[in-house]
Amino acid sequence: MSSTQTRREDGGTATDLRALLTSRARATPDAPAVTAGRTSFTYRQLFARAERLADALVRAGARPDGMIGVAVDRSAESVVAVLGTVLSGAAYVPIAADLPADRVRMIASDARPVAVTGVDRRVAEAAGTEFVPVDGGSAEDRPAREPAALHPDHAAYAIFTSGSTGRPKGVVISHRSVVSSTLTRFGVYPAPTTYAMLAPLTIDAAVAGLYFTLAAGGRLLVPDEEEIRDPQLLADLLVEERVSHLDGLPSQYAALLRYHPEALAGLRCVVLGGEALPHTVARLHLAEVPGAGLHNEYGPTESTVWATTHRCSEADPGPHVPIGRAIPGLRAEVLTGDLRPAAPGEVGEIYLSGQALARGYLGRPGLTAERFVALPGPDRPGQRMYRTGDLGHVDEAGELVYHGRSDHLVKVRGFRVELGEVETCLLEHPAVLDVAVVPHAARTGVRLVAVAVLAAGSELGSRELSGFAAARLPGYMVPSLWRRVDGLPTAVSGKVDRLLLSSEPTTVGSALPA
Repeated sequence: MSSTQTRREDGGTATDLRALLTSRARATPDAPAVTAGRTSFTYRQLFARAERLADALVRAGARPDGMIGVAVDRSAESVVAVLGTVLSGAAYVPIAADLPADRVRMIASDARPVAVTGVDRRVAEAAGTEFVPVDGGSAEDRPAREPAALHPDHAAYAIFTSGSTGRPKGVVISHRSVVSSTLTRFGVYPAPTTYAMLAPLTIDAAVAGLYFTLAAGGRLLVPDEEEIRDPQLLADLLVEERVSHLDGLPSQYAALLRYHPEALAGLRCVVLGGEALPHTVARLHLAEVPGAGLHNEYGPTESTVWATTHRCSEADPGPHVPIGRAIPGLRAEVLTGDLRPAAPGEVGEIYLSGQALARGYLGRPGLTAERFVALPGPDRPGQRMYRTGDLGHVDEAGELVYHGRSDHLVKVRGFRVELGEVETCLLEHPAVLDVAVVPHAARTGVRLVAVAVLAAGSELGSRELSGFAAARLPGYMVPSLWRRVDGLPTAVSGKVDRLLLSSEPTTVGSALPA
């Protein structure tokens, strides 16, 4: 088998995402494919809609390695929009339908989409490009156009994450990487019948649920925003829809475990990631839902969703739940500052290598060269490894244990947030003289706290600052708590003492008035 082909669980091969998904649609056309709210599509219905959109996108200029913006929310039509872009041969750039216009313009300046499709025309207006309706619009008297052939190294999608310079960066993933990543799941997890995808389509965690489910011939269940926020509604949905697989954040799952464990009895597989998994949550799962495997999954967007996974068991000693071993086809190493292998138990930076790595950052060759570096030694010439910025060690069992970040990046509700980008935004307010944004481990997950130095005599309140940030940043990047200080504390080095601020983020200084 050539390096451009990946073996499916049924013994066939697929060279790209389009080929992988269409083969399944032909195999099970009348099986349920997607349910979101009151809308459900079979594979036949889903692909008929997606093919109609793909034809319209090709007419609009979709081509391999070209970008199509996709305005998404938690709807079946958003799934159609993503799939239609894949079938067109272009790469999709998922953009939240409610994203501030300034943010959309930043993404568009790097992605240069030839068109935008999806659920909200306003995203196309902000991007300054053509809007193609999900239904494909009128196609009378226009002959169909065949999408161009795809190569495994063509881009499948580009997901934009927070950037430390105040500008988001697009991570470009090839068809080779996403097909490899998707099919590797069949050797690790049972094939899903109904997969509840809690992640929004704008982050890479959704890539796992979407393509694993469709490649398996299962049904993708997309909860709405209210169900995501309310554990009781989500529990009712899991029971009503007979969910076999659940994929989400540890904080989301912890609420279900504590208050609605009876709703989890039908699960076969639970995959958690995006946040550190507390040992107490793993222990509670083993006690309450013994029939479902609990997997602690780790991986940055740059490694196509996942890199390591660990199945939790009673043997896990705590206090940290391991993130496990590297998945097949990918190598995870803990290296010291001089790129030598760290000794067992020694903390170092996690480096990843293998065919699932991203192509790099869209339009950012310098950043790509900084983060994707040549493998040391003569035994793997020409190969790259990705510097994750994550710290970890290898335990006595040979599994990775996560120790946090080496920089100012955190995960909030599964989204990557560069704290420097939030700070850059807040400093644009004329009354904010200095600010530090730090994470706070709240009961419901990580939240952001802004500690600000304000101009003398300023009566600026938290509501005004929240509104200022919300007009420029996605909602998950807007701080939840606001504190005022006369000056930011500094360490011996003269830099802001973030360790001190992080240790007392809710009590430092005084609370800003509403």
